[in-house]
Amino acid sequence: MNEMTIESPCVSICQLNDKGTLCTGCYRSRGEIGEWLAASDDRKHEIIKNAEFRSKNRS
Repeated sequence: MNEMTIESPCVSICQLNDKGTLCTGCYRSRGEIGEWLAASDDRKHEIIKNAEFRSKNRS
């Protein structure tokens, strides 16, 4: 059983961008959202880092 040791970056604004590839609320990709529950803590940290980067560098 995988315990929730790292909180999800979800901000309850679950809407995909026009391309349908990225959440406009948390900036995770569809794939990252899908893998979140089964991801290791290391992977979750990577996902959060990627989402933060996308948030800061959005056009």
